[in-house]
Amino acid sequence: MTVMTRNIYQRMNEVMREVKAIQKESKKVNGQYTFVSHDAVAEAMHMPMVEAGIVMLPSIEELIQDGNRTRVMMGISFINMDNPEDKCYIRAAGDGIDPQDKGIGKAVSYAVKYGMLKAFCLATGDDVEKDNINHKPAVEPIIETISQNQVMEIEQLLIEREVNVALMLENCKVKSVDDILAKDFPRILKALQMKPLKLKTLEEIRKIG
Repeated sequence: MTVMTRNIYQRMNEVMREVKAIQKESKKVNGQYTFVSHDAVAEAMHMPMVEAGIVMLPSIEELIQDGNRTRVMMGISFINMDNPEDKCYIRAAGDGIDPQDKGIGKAVSYAVKYGMLKAFCLATGDDVEKDNINHKPAVEPIIETISQNQVMEIEQLLIEREVNVALMLENCKVKSVDDILAKDFPRILKALQMKPLKLKTLEEIRKIG
């Protein structure tokens, strides 16, 4: 008698037959809308996955932190417990915003929740396509360089102090004095002013020109 061994996709299909949808929770966010939480998804899926012999292993593949926002790319493996080499692998992204230390946890929970929802084709009652939100292009940062008067001030100091201009520009990571960033001007000015004065008068400086 031959015993049929179920592969991971057959096991996932068993779970899909049992769990078709996950209802939103009754509590509202900021008194405005309800949602399906990570815990609700985990609770609904736990026993059906246990009974089907599926082990889920999530892992963080990429993590980017920008201020109080954490973004992760998760790798999620659904593994056949009777044959660990038989597995289904997916990737899911998530963001988490928190002023303290919970950003990573929020991002991971969000990614795992949506990874499970999509992997098992679960309905939640949310229709994100109906949200009418206009695209807002990213705003390019304004890079301000020093004024012409500041250029002249630095150039005069370069002559007076006999500074190696090429080396200074390399240290500032610019091609010319005009490209020096306004935010770097006070630091560069102070550094130049601290160098010994080589020429004594403006008349001597003009003769060099």
